[in-house]
Amino acid sequence: MVSLIKILVSPVLFRNHCFVSTSRNFAPSRGFTLLELLVALLLLSLIFLLLTSGLQFGTRAWNAGQGEPNSTSEAVAVQQLLRRVLSEARPLIIEATPTVRRHVFFVGNQNSVRFIAPVPEHLGVGGLYEVALYLTDDGGPANRLEMSWRLFRGAEGSEVRRVALLDKVAQIQFSYFGRPLPLGSPRWYGDWQDLESLPDLIRMHVTLSGGEPVWPDLTVATHVQTLNVVIDPENPDN
Repeated sequence: MVSLIKILVSPVLFRNHCFVSTSRNFAPSRGFTLLELLVALLLLSLIFLLLTSGLQFGTRAWNAGQGEPNSTSEAVAVQQLLRRVLSEARPLIIEATPTVRRHVFFVGNQNSVRFIAPVPEHLGVGGLYEVALYLTDDGGPANRLEMSWRLFRGAEGSEVRRVALLDKVAQIQFSYFGRPLPLGSPRWYGDWQDLESLPDLIRMHVTLSGGEPVWPDLTVATHVQTLNVVIDPENPDN
């Protein structure tokens, strides 16, 4: 009888023991409270707000940084072109006439300059050109610095080409360093024309309209001082 009871009771006890053990090992954990969820949402909102503000600041800084190099690179390109053209001025001598003495073809004052020089390949074909630098008068406080060029002593009605080099210009001022007379002392002059030589240096000061960055002064040395080419004003073929 005892043996029979043990056989009947043992499986029941075994099943109860397994159920209790399993229930203890896999009891469900406690969930988040409402306060904890609210705090987590608040922290996430602050993180997203900081990330958005940083992204907007970075975008503005990038745009500002991109604009400044563009304007700087444009100014550098214009100065390189001016330096190249001015430095290549040629001292072509115009023979004297009864009314005009012998002089180099170079007309420079404080507001403009006109001279003979080759131009870069992308601006024209080979040869010498009459080049002019001047400020346009648009009737307002901001004008344009322009350069024009045409083939020197070309056919009548030859094309005059122009290009705008710099916008929003309030004023330009040229000055010339050299010795206008053989016995004179070299210094800066505001006018250089009807002389027998080119200036040693040409300086260009540009004043931009309000709010624009400062344009650095440009000083260029003329490379060719003697050419030994004399042109008859009445007969350009000689």
